[in-house]
Amino acid sequence: MSDLAIHPDIKLTFAAKKRFFGPGTVMLLKEIEITGNVREACANCGFSYSKGWTIIRKSEQVLGYKIVERQVGGQSGGSAKVTGNGKALMKAYEELYDELNGIAVSRFKELNEKYRLLEECDS
Repeated sequence: MSDLAIHPDIKLTFAAKKRFFGPGTVMLLKEIEITGNVREACANCGFSYSKGWTIIRKSEQVLGYKIVERQVGGQSGGSAKVTGNGKALMKAYEELYDELNGIAVSRFKELNEKYRLLEECDS
């Protein structure tokens, strides 16, 4: 992160015709990896179960491949895991986010020096 008190806060979203993959999707997929359960992952993210599935299905529809494999439950309940493609997509998202955030912080520091944005201004 930045050592500046004020800094850029980048939000990255992948889009086709509409936005479909962003920080909420990544958070949900990470929770699915941890819990192995979509319902629990949704609860941990503060999403309703139906919203979680909408996020997953929307991404899968746009991408044309599965990002979550699910196994319908029996006595012990179902399970879910992030697919290899889903993991690769998360990794690409996180790498791009880190790169863009680094560029934004660096550029903001340059602009701060140029325009004295974070120093007291003389009136």
